[in-house]
Amino acid sequence: MQVITSKDNEVIKRIRKLKDKKYREQEKKYVIEGIKLIKEAVEEKANIDTIVVCEDCVENHTIEQKLLYEIAKYDCIYVAEKVFEAITEVNNPQGILAVVNKENKEEDINYNEDMIVVLDGIQDPRKPRNHFKNH
Repeated sequence: MQVITSKDNEVIKRIRKLKDKKYREQEKKYVIEGIKLIKEAVEEKANIDTIVVCEDCVENHTIEQKLLYEIAKYDCIYVAEKVFEAITEVNNPQGILAVVNKENKEEDINYNEDMIVVLDGIQDPRKPRNHFKNH
């Protein structure tokens, strides 16, 4: 396993740039972080470009072996802890993040449709609001 130890590595520089919204839009990519989000992305067959793993988390078994087997199917980059800290945006990182390609779906609202439904203030029905007080 080759480990990137320099923050000046070109791949690391490109991932760091994704912190900027303008660059995310330009590249049509975004970053997700954490074990749970990576698991969900793999399960949902998201268009994952690259997975970055902190080598210390592999050695410390922070990331379970089953997930490591799953992400091995993708383009994985292993980095030193100081490099991972340079690209993460999380206060307590779990040592794994992924660069995901945005889907090319049209997300604009078509105002020519017959019906548009807007929902506001949706609440769990098991926790009703009491707008009226009994006097």
